Amino acid sequence: MLADSYQVVDVLMLVGNILPLAVYFLVLGLINSHAHPCLITSRSDFLALTSVMLPVLLWPVPEFVRAGMYGPLLAGLLIAALVFYYMLPARDAGFVVYNISRSRCLKLLEQAFRGLGLRGSWHDNVWTSEDADLSVELREFSLLHNVALHIDVLREDARPLVHGIGVQLAQRLGSVSQLPSTMGAGLVVVGVMLLIFPMWMVGRHIEDIVDAMTHIFG
Repeated sequence: MLADSYQVVDVLMLVGNILPLAVYFLVLGLINSHAHPCLITSRSDFLALTSVMLPVLLWPVPEFVRAGMYGPLLAGLLIAALVFYYMLPARDAGFVVYNISRSRCLKLLEQAFRGLGLRGSWHDNVWTSEDADLSVELREFSLLHNVALHIDVLREDARPLVHGIGVQLAQRLGSVSQLPSTMGAGLVVVGVMLLIFPMWMVGRHIEDIVDAMTHIFG
């Protein structure tokens, strides 16, 4: 029975690793199939990616528990929590625009700057305001069809401008209308295929899972 319990744990861990990834690709595919781009904060994007990757980091946990190595396990979890805390973007660190090309995002961003009365210049992928109190860096990730906007506020009194840029961009993105992208359809297919696999795994081991749950909860 103990060996069966270990097998059930391995199956559940595998399902727990694949399921968030499947949902992530499925949601991205649906977003990229929409007529309008989607704007979120950099912090929200980081939390979404972390939720997908977290089950992978938890994969060694059952092995530590089986070996009774609770000290190293707690130390590892503490280190992971500290790394997460220091990597978490600030609330005004920037934005990520999904379902958009770099050229269109650049055009809408310049319109947002003009709407706020901001003037500046571009140097490669970085825009800097004339009074040097704000800089915006564009980072395109074509695989997921998104553009990240990393914003550095160099003066504290310029911090409210980050919210203003988000509002201006959201207004302009709402007026964008485009055909569904082939990338969106491809991501939906990948998400569905990944979603089928954990369902198949659970169905294959359903009797073992039920027996293990019955044994644990009496």
